[in-house]
Amino acid sequence: MTVAVRRSSPLASPPAQEIVEMFVARNPERGSEARRLGRTAAAILDALVKLPAERRGELTADPKAIRELVRKVADRTVESPSSTDARSLAGEGLAAPLVAAEAGRRLDAYAKPTPVEDWAGPVAGSTVLERDYGIARSTLHQWQQQGAVIGLLKGTRHHSFPLAQFIDGRPVEGVRDVLHLIGSPRTAWLWLMEPHPELDDRAPLEVLKAGGLREVRDLAARDYGQP
Repeated sequence: MTVAVRRSSPLASPPAQEIVEMFVARNPERGSEARRLGRTAAAILDALVKLPAERRGELTADPKAIRELVRKVADRTVESPSSTDARSLAGEGLAAPLVAAEAGRRLDAYAKPTPVEDWAGPVAGSTVLERDYGIARSTLHQWQQQGAVIGLLKGTRHHSFPLAQFIDGRPVEGVRDVLHLIGSPRTAWLWLMEPHPELDDRAPLEVLKAGGLREVRDLAARDYGQP
């Protein structure tokens, strides 16, 4: 009898922008620094996931080793390699594990509700868009159904629409492509607004407005692992 061997699927790290979004949500008053730390954390996690399974197993079996490695790299940015004392790189280790109830209590204490305007920029609902920008509700609804505009849930039912995605009362060309590739409206908008190193630190939305549809679309596909 032949026994089929099921191969496990390869590990995949979360999209970088999801990690950045988490850092920004936890630290809304320190947006730029939080975004930089989020990108750094995402890069470290991505590198760890892509290691050979044996090496990855060695590191994850001893989390102190990862701390030690990161601290060593950080020290090398301010010291010459010859002056770094490896004995000073030992990590402090992990604290005792928390029970679920205590972990939830601490998370609730840290979590702070953040108004959508604080991280998304100026937004408006359908009433304001129709009154001040001439975008009919039916048209806006159709665009949203088609994925041509990004609507951010505000409360439990209503959506707000970032104003920066509109030019002359129409969606910026390419927003549809980015939303299709990334999936989450919130993550897609954060990605569009965040300066990107491969775009000379310009925001993807800025490049879209300048006509760089293909460049932005290819970059979004690469960042979010799409073919």
